[in-house]
Amino acid sequence: MSFHLIHVDPHTLLQVQQSGPPTVAYRCEIQGVSCGLFVEGTTSAVSAHLQGHGIIGPDNASTSCTWGNCSKTLKRGSLSRHILTHLGVKVRCSVCRVVKCRRDLIRAHINTSASCHFASDETVDGPEGYIVVPMTWSAIHQV
Repeated sequence: MSFHLIHVDPHTLLQVQQSGPPTVAYRCEIQGVSCGLFVEGTTSAVSAHLQGHGIIGPDNASTSCTWGNCSKTLKRGSLSRHILTHLGVKVRCSVCRVVKCRRDLIRAHINTSASCHFASDETVDGPEGYIVVPMTWSAIHQV
């Protein structure tokens, strides 16, 4: 097993330190502004990270995705959710195991399927993610 030191976005680092369980983070690929940070694969973490890049404004304002080679035009309020598709993050039904690309779609599935009505949604991490675990100072010194 190999370990890699990565620079994690402050929002993601705080989330890991407060919640305890490991999370999965992805390298920021915003074009033109190479920050070198890794961000958690959630809409809230991506949204906070985008704000750090100066991508702000009303949710209904038109903007372009500049993640990787993408140049799709969409509403700013949808940008974080759209970026999760670039990361390969998906959501799965805990009962029938069907996978959807967005949490709202899997929730609609759960609400309309009689056999899955009591299911929960499970995150399926993308292939390029890194597992981030909280480390104490004593653990860092042991490395």
